[in-house]
This record gives sequence, C-alpha cells and structure tokens, in this order.
Amino acid sequence: MSKGKSKNELTNYRRKKRNITPVMITLVMVMGMFVGIGSFSIVYNYMMADSEGEITTNTFSANDIAGQAMANLIGSDIDAVVTGVDIGEDDSSAITFKNLKNNTVNTVTVTEKSIMPKATTVESIHTGDIFTYVFDEDKTLKELKACENAWSFSDTGARINKTAKLVKFGAEAKEHKDSSYKYDEDILAVKDKNGNELTLENISPMDTIRLTGYNNGTVDKVYSIVIEQGHGTLELRNINNIKNAKVTVDGVDTTVDISNPLITLGEGTHTVVVKGKNISDITKEVSISSAEPYVFDLSKVVVNTGALTVYSNVKDYVLYINDKEYDEDQSILLPYGEYNVRAAKDGYAAFTGSVTIDADQNTCKVKLEKLNQSGTVTLTANPAEAEIYINDNYIGKGTVKVQLALGSYVAKAVCEGYTTQSKQINVSVDGQEISGSFELSKE
Repeated sequence: MSKGKSKNELTNYRRKKRNITPVMITLVMVMGMFVGIGSFSIVYNYMMADSEGEITTNTFSANDIAGQAMANLIGSDIDAVVTGVDIGEDDSSAITFKNLKNNTVNTVTVTEKSIMPKATTVESIHTGDIFTYVFDEDKTLKELKACENAWSFSDTGARINKTAKLVKFGAEAKEHKDSSYKYDEDILAVKDKNGNELTLENISPMDTIRLTGYNNGTVDKVYSIVIEQGHGTLELRNINNIKNAKVTVDGVDTTVDISNPLITLGEGTHTVVVKGKNISDITKEVSISSAEPYVFDLSKVVVNTGALTVYSNVKDYVLYINDKEYDEDQSILLPYGEYNVRAAKDGYAAFTGSVTIDADQNTCKVKLEKLNQSGTVTLTANPAEAEIYINDNYIGKGTVKVQLALGSYVAKAVCEGYTTQSKQINVSVDGQEISGSFELSKE
C-alpha cells in the first residue's frame, strides 16, 4: 500500500468537504447581508441628520433629486430651447428653457450683468429659439450663447404631416427634396417674418420657410418654423367675359376655374398674361401679399370688335342678335364673342342659330323655310264607280279625302255613261276642312 491515504479515507474526506462547502457559502452570504444593512443604516442616518446632527423624519422626493440634478448644472453650458419669455419691468425679465439633453425645464432671471450675443435682447428672443445658456446658484442668467448643435435652413416645397409630426419637403424644394424632419408639437413655434404667431395650416408648399432645429446626436428635431415668404391670392374678376381665356403666370400656363377664378401665388411680384379670342393680349405686373387678395378686374379690358354681314334667302324678315332687333340691311358691329341669332317672317318657320365674332369681317347665313300650310278636302261622287280628279290628277273613286296646300284647285268626277261634273275648290286657311259632292246624271 502507498504512503498516501487509503481509498476509504479519501472517500470519507471528500464527503466531509462536500458537506462543509454549502455551510460556508451560507455563512458568507449572511455576514455580507448584515454588513450591507449596517452600511446603509450609517449612510441613511448621516443623510437624514440636520445641521445639529439630529436625525429628522424627512425623506427624499423627486423634487429633491431634480433640484440636485439642476444644482449640478450650475455654471455649465446647457443646450436648450426657449419655451417662454416673460418681459417684466425694472429689469425683471425671465426666460424659461427646456434642456435638450434631459428635457428638464428651468426659468432664469435676466439682469444687466447677463452676457448676451451681439444684437440679442430679451425682446428679440422667442419661443422655439435655441441657445446654450449658463446660470448661477441664484438662477440668474449668467451667459447666453449661440448653440453649436443647433441648425437652420430655408427652403420651399414643405408639406406638413400632422399624423406623423413631420415636415416633409417634396419636388418643389430647392435643396431638401425628399427630406423630412420631426417636430415637437408641444414646443413648435410657427410665425411669420414679423414675429406674428401662425399655425401649421398657414404653410403652403410655395412658401419659403426657415426651419430651426437641434441634433441630439441621433435625430434632428424642429422647434421653430418661420414663413419668410408666404403666399396670397390673385382674383381674375370677370374673366368669363373673355372668349377662350388663357392665363400664364411668370411664363407658366395656369389653369383657371371660371366659376371660382382664384390663383394661389407666392408673395412678391409676378407677371400675369391673359389671352383670349375677343381681346388683345394683356400683360400686368401684380404684387401678391398674404394680407389680402389682389383683384385683377378684366371687365375694363379693351375688347376687339368685328363687323357682321347677314345673308338670307328671303326679304322683309326681322333679325334678332342676343334678342336685340336689327334691320336686315343694317350695318352691325359687335365685340368679339359668341352671339345668338334669330330671324322671323310671317308664313315661314323661325330661324335660330349662333355666330362667333372673332375677326374684322364676319358673316352669317339665315335660311327661312316656308311653312307647310294646308287644308283637308273630302269629296264624294255618286255613282260610287265615278273617278275623282283634282287638277286632272286621279285621286280615287266614290269618296276620297286628300290634304292640299293652300291654293285654288279644280276637282271633277268622271264615270262612263254619265255626264262629267266639275267644281272649284279654294284652300285659303291652314287647317281648313272642305267637303263637296258630285251627283252625276246619265247621258
């Protein structure tokens, strides 16, 4: 046998070791717990002690923690967006900032000692502006600086998606096509170039807007939108007086709804050209403003005129153009446009039509159709075998009924073995009914 422990001794030793190990682990954990509780008790008593070393019953609150966090920022550069400006009297103005890193809000007082960027005053600061600021322990603004992480640009073609809270730039954009930027609806400031407050609904793709935002390292977010050049309305009043009107604005063809002739244009000066068949081309410079519509009244434009000559197949008729009566040989001069034409004469069907005046000399043909006036003639012959003729035209036997135009006719009845008999028939009134009979005698 070797000098070491026997096999049985080794087995007993390993069993004892396995039994001791869980006990040791448990003892270590219990001792660690007591040490932790004791340490926490010492720290807690120290923190709860007042200035005389007595233990108080006060506990920490969220405000205490936030206050401590704010205290830690005293004297530090803080990137923030302005959420409010209170301009008071006697140098008691205050600015409220929202920290762009942790979203905490802080209001600081502005004094004569506050250092501001050049040409910046409290009055020139607005909601949505982004700065880096420093304050002291009295919550006094120590210094206001330009924010290095802030950005700003101007462009057109912006559309607002209120559901996704996005400012999106489309095909009209000059530099930012297909770009989009998130906005904070609780802070977002929308205004015109004069500082007047507006809403997102005031923004049109044709406006030039300036976006100001901040990059927090992961996303660009918009906090201010300024409409630098807005839009207005051009009203083409009485454009319906112009035949086949065509409008161009700054050289671009523009569709105009005759029933609602309003054109939305960007603020500024535009060149408007109006063309039509009944006018000479009109060119006008219009100045568009968002304040009120620009009215371009086309009722005062000079309308071209042309002469109208009317030809007809009859004489002594009465002519009407747009219900105004003219003599058949009268010289007619009309402004360019389309007109209704009507002509009438007794015994003829009325003529109706139209004519377009679009040249120096114009013609119109008026054809009057004679009315088909007639009467009804009924003739009876005895004997029934007798043949009846009107103006030597065979009509029938016995009894006949025929429609005859106005005029005079000779009717006769002929039958072999009987004497021929004739009658004069006069149809003088439209719709007249005439009856006649023949009593033939044997030869």
